Amino acid sequence: MVQSLKFKPFITIIVAMAQNGVIGQKGMLPWHISEDLKRFKKMTLKKPVLMGRKTYDSITERIGGGLPERDNLVLTKQRKNKKLEKNTYFFSDVDQVFFWLELNRHKNLFVAGGSTIYEKFLPMANRIEMTHVHKNFAGDTLFPNWDKKEWRECKGQLRKDTNSNVEFYFSTYNKI
Repeated sequence: MVQSLKFKPFITIIVAMAQNGVIGQKGMLPWHISEDLKRFKKMTLKKPVLMGRKTYDSITERIGGGLPERDNLVLTKQRKNKKLEKNTYFFSDVDQVFFWLELNRHKNLFVAGGSTIYEKFLPMANRIEMTHVHKNFAGDTLFPNWDKKEWRECKGQLRKDTNSNVEFYFSTYNKI
């Protein structure tokens, strides 16, 4: 897999997760927390963001294209019938992603889901930026199991979204 390459970017997983592990429902977030969306944008702006095809499709359906002002890297086995969009690149394996990052002199990579992509990148990740949604939600997509003992957490204060009344807090986990 990636061992053949010398280059490895600093990998940050960025995710919002409910108490019961849910991260999505039918291709959408099951909640709306505007502060979380603003944080996501601020952290990822002008940086490469990797996602799976389903996550990419849900973003393009919602906003009419890939994430603006970011390189959208899509890891997928289904390359056919994909319309090429500005700042969107499709890859069939992790080595191709890392080669592209090295070629384009990107030292950082944000990984934005879904579940299969998170599972693939958790062992390689250096950091996790997680929004803990302080409630259980129904959903069809879960964050993969992970060993919290491998990570050091810096936990933020509990907050409440003014529109949805959903409580949440931000945590940064650094690999030990």
